[in-house]
Amino acid sequence: MAVREAFTAEEWQAVAAAPFLVGLYLVGASPREPMAVVTEMLAAEKAVTLEAHQSDALPIVKEIDADLVAEVLTRDLGVIDGAADEQARVLGELARALALVEAQAPTMDSAFRAWLFRVAEHVARTGTEHAPGAGGRRVSGEVTAALHTLAGMLGVPRR
Repeated sequence: MAVREAFTAEEWQAVAAAPFLVGLYLVGASPREPMAVVTEMLAAEKAVTLEAHQSDALPIVKEIDADLVAEVLTRDLGVIDGAADEQARVLGELARALALVEAQAPTMDSAFRAWLFRVAEHVARTGTEHAPGAGGRRVSGEVTAALHTLAGMLGVPRR
């Protein structure tokens, strides 16, 4: 049975949005010009593709990637401007996705959460590599705080 079959179509859309919600949360933590936002969201998509093509990739990630390739996932996650209510909305949607995986694909829950944090780290690194004058060396304090929030929510050790 495919992982997505454990979910309704609407639930699967919510679960498949999780890596992009992680990226969107980081974008909102330190809003930048539109091209930086696009770069960071593409970094989230690249993290999905990189994981999906590993021999030991999580089945749930492989299915998210397949749906990206087939262009059946909704990519409109709303506007993020860093406002507290928008950040809370993104975290609420992420919490829903995590609850769905925990309830309906429990054997993948902890690995999925750990992978989402790796997505967050990838997006954070990409954002610093492309920020004007950043030289790829340092993640901003706002993004570091967002990573800590995500680590707590995902239940992964804080670094």
